[in-house]
Amino acid sequence: MLRRSTALIICFLILLSGCATIVDRDLSNLTPQGKPQTEEQKIGAELHNEILASFHVYTDPKVVHYVEEIGRSVAVQAKRHDLEYRFTILYSEKIYATSAPGGYVYVTTGMLNFLQNEAELAAVLAHEIGELQTVDHHFKKKQDDMINAAAQVGSAVGPMFGPLGSLASLGLVLLQAYSQASMKTPAVRLLESDALAMKYLMNAGYDPQSLMDVQERFLKAGEKMTPYFYDYYQSRPITEERIRAMTKSFQRLPLTGKTLITDPVEYQETTRGVREIYRTAP
Repeated sequence: MLRRSTALIICFLILLSGCATIVDRDLSNLTPQGKPQTEEQKIGAELHNEILASFHVYTDPKVVHYVEEIGRSVAVQAKRHDLEYRFTILYSEKIYATSAPGGYVYVTTGMLNFLQNEAELAAVLAHEIGELQTVDHHFKKKQDDMINAAAQVGSAVGPMFGPLGSLASLGLVLLQAYSQASMKTPAVRLLESDALAMKYLMNAGYDPQSLMDVQERFLKAGEKMTPYFYDYYQSRPITEERIRAMTKSFQRLPLTGKTLITDPVEYQETTRGVREIYRTAP
């Protein structure tokens, strides 16, 4: 049902792409640093407002600071320094992470509960940061209109499919828009983001093996867990091609002599409150 509805939404947004107009939400034209916002940043802010309108944000200062610190340590390794990377924890039992134009990265409390150590969290954030590197931020007008159309219908989609269904739908629309802008298929962009994520992890001092560990844990999860990560799996499918590509990327990394961390102890301690929320979850 969700897959069919998502496909219909995407088709609807594509039809709108030639005639949709940008809605003025009275957003500031300046970044926090006082610089003029790019079109990408304006679109990202628009989508960010839509997402915040649909979700409760998890605000435990200790966990928020922890995620932000890990995210920034990875983001500083990325090539795009024109973005101000922002990390937001969304309150949802679903195991999900995504990103939006302009440097916005989202992770759910369900994902924090699913992961087992700091390196795995860094890996999930690194992949989203990698996704943002492959975005052609000089969007053509058609892509601008499609993304803005996605933002406009986001609040309407939510009541039909729930907040995460809405977010997943928007994520698929963005993925298609990015692919059209960069002339790369979603599969190619996924593999490129994985390769970038492994480099970021290594350079930030995390074990890049953790990215593959997360995929393996998804594959080994029982059927009872499937509804929790279904939406994430739809936008980040784990295929044989992807596993082979990650293995090759890992083997090419210059890891000799490097000290790499996973840090399960600090992760488990810091996220204890999140895991307590789901202590009765399957």
